[in-house]
Amino acid sequence: MDAAEIDILKKAKAGDDESFEILLKKYEKYLYISTKGYYLTNGDKDDLIQEAIIGLLKGIKSFDFDKDTSFKTFVILCMRRHIVTAIKNSNARKNNVLNTTNFLDDEIINEKIYVEAGANAEEEYLYKELLEEFGKYSKEHFSKLEKEVLEYLLKGYNYGEIAGKIGKSNKVIDNTYQRIKVKVKNWLKDLKK
Repeated sequence: MDAAEIDILKKAKAGDDESFEILLKKYEKYLYISTKGYYLTNGDKDDLIQEAIIGLLKGIKSFDFDKDTSFKTFVILCMRRHIVTAIKNSNARKNNVLNTTNFLDDEIINEKIYVEAGANAEEEYLYKELLEEFGKYSKEHFSKLEKEVLEYLLKGYNYGEIAGKIGKSNKVIDNTYQRIKVKVKNWLKDLKK
């Protein structure tokens, strides 16, 4: 980081809007890169970009010049963390049923299904039936690792946390997640037929 950028960063940390705009322009491409591959429940790409901008702002405010850290690396990490946090919060509210139901378990029929207020008995029955079908599908088509990773993902864990819990690398977790996505898409296609 050169002296000019350090000066701009210090001004942005102090609340100078013009300096923030300069940094925003400089790191704009990383906003888009950071949102690639993410989906926000009840949101769109612009919402994710806004979350990344908030992450950028937090990164600027919390950057410590005394630490031997690259600002670029630090701020990209802040953007991604803020995006992931926003997604987790969104999913926690929207997918409360999925987060509280272990549909990979053998005793799925005995599981208590939590349904949002206002759902009628027919919706509750159909949702429970859908979860049971997915549970059967996952038992037949998912490997042990895929089941384990999916269960952690539904509980809101990120790749790094899952990798630590099951003793695999982030790359293995990412590859497993990609296989899960393909299998879920295939299941949904079959379901629509």
